[in-house]
Amino acid sequence: MKKKRSGVNRWFLTVIGVALLTLSLAGVVYSVCAAWAFRLSFHAQLDKPSPGVEQIVEWCRKAYVLYPWNYYLSIFTAETAYYHADEVQGEAREVRLRQSRLWCERGLAQNRYKSQLIRLKTRFLWEDSPSQAIAYWRAFTEWQFWEPYNHATLAELYARYGNFEKAEQSLRWIEGDPSYGEARKVVMREKKIWDDSVNGRPVEWGE
Repeated sequence: MKKKRSGVNRWFLTVIGVALLTLSLAGVVYSVCAAWAFRLSFHAQLDKPSPGVEQIVEWCRKAYVLYPWNYYLSIFTAETAYYHADEVQGEAREVRLRQSRLWCERGLAQNRYKSQLIRLKTRFLWEDSPSQAIAYWRAFTEWQFWEPYNHATLAELYARYGNFEKAEQSLRWIEGDPSYGEARKVVMREKKIWDDSVNGRPVEWGE
């Protein structure tokens, strides 16, 4: 009986030892991957002179494979590809925009509350359906209701869509805020453009 108990104890200790060893190795692998991913993201964001958009995206891609939980990296990559898309033409521009969309969705999957990613997705939605873009940004504004910038942006979106009644309603929430003046200028400019044209005009996202 004693011999049997001793055998059970050895088996139990062996299992515990293997489990601890496995956890230790997993921790080492995790640390190495995280450290290497940080190194790659460091190069992508801070190397001077800039290595170029394609190289930056490639470094970020490798960093993501190693450590896919850094949503700040997704924000950086999505914005880099988007804001440099107009530097190239044709297929190269389309590639950068597709990359930006991909990284935007990755970032939102990691953290769906980051305003930078929500703003970027609103831009992409606007290209496909202005009404969907407005609905998406309006939902964000309702969640972050007391942020004046959100109402200012919503007013501008409504104005570009031609819904000036809704634009004015959004502006009322930020009266007295520094963002009010600029947002109202945009709304008035859009209203003049719409009033001057019987059929309106192609509506694009502006700054």
